[in-house]
Amino acid sequence: MIKAQVRLLGDLREAMGKEKLEIELSSNLSLKELIEDKLLRYEELKDHLIDPTTKKIRTDIIILINERSVEGSIESEIVKDGDIITLAPVVAGG
Repeated sequence: MIKAQVRLLGDLREAMGKEKLEIELSSNLSLKELIEDKLLRYEELKDHLIDPTTKKIRTDIIILINERSVEGSIESEIVKDGDIITLAPVVAGG
């Protein structure tokens, strides 16, 4: 059994009401599969993770694995036992 931790920051944390989720996987999944198969089960996260126009994972989310950016490679990035995945909305201000 593979266990990964998902850290939620900003609006994602507020939507879920907690900062961390423990996810159990039966096998190694890509990061994209983890988001689509595991995280989208949480109704509170759907609007924050999926673009309503394209129906795909939003491009305005910062995604890290073990504090390393995986921008543009979520399809090929494999989640391993003990990984910490961080999801954070992009914050813009003026």
